[in-house]
Amino acid sequence: MSYIIRPCEAREELAACVALQKEIWGYSDLEVYPLRLFVSLGKIGGHVLGALAPRGKLVGFVASMPAWREGQRYYHSLSLGVLPAHENRGLGRALKLAQRKLALRAGIDRIEWTFDPLRAKNAFFNIARLGAISRRYLVDYYGPVDSRLQQGLPSDRLVAEWRLKSSRVRRALTGKPPRAVRRKPAAEVIIPSDIESLKESRPAEAGAVQATVRGQLQECFARQLAVTGFALEGATGRYLLDPL
Repeated sequence: MSYIIRPCEAREELAACVALQKEIWGYSDLEVYPLRLFVSLGKIGGHVLGALAPRGKLVGFVASMPAWREGQRYYHSLSLGVLPAHENRGLGRALKLAQRKLALRAGIDRIEWTFDPLRAKNAFFNIARLGAISRRYLVDYYGPVDSRLQQGLPSDRLVAEWRLKSSRVRRALTGKPPRAVRRKPAAEVIIPSDIESLKESRPAEAGAVQATVRGQLQECFARQLAVTGFALEGATGRYLLDPL
């Protein structure tokens, strides 16, 4: 199946992005980014990019807003999502590549976003497939989140930093490991590869895993280490950390 990646500008398409948030993440009405935000993004220097199936149905999107830190402009990526029926077809990567292209065209060379440290698939995508790094841990960043995926755990997040012109990003985007494979990491932090099943069957144990991972990553970041790699191996995922 072929898809089209392009900006969403019509109000109907932007409204579809609002609806997708409920389908993909199971958010309640109070949790979704509203239509007014998506309408504003395209007018203040941000963007909403959609992935459209052959018959024109919106099946995924990525949205970003302009941001400013330490005297530099960057994009903060609010959301990236693809409907489950269209996953594992390269759409997430295609949306991020289109987002990167827009950023570079605008003279921006950094995009940041947050992700759940316990979701191994997302970590692999962000770190290994895109070449992002992470060196900031945000404890219960959003507070309680009414979402099928959060399932009552604190909304801890890692910040992904995507340095668009860096050599590691260029390697990742050509299919090469962004981090030298044989290089021994300064530290490793292990997570389960399927936290969702653990949340459903043993929620107390899932909470204990989150607390352990939180402490380990915070300690690594305090030592000025950064996540530079991620490996998926059977039932576990491994964050690989190195000094920057």
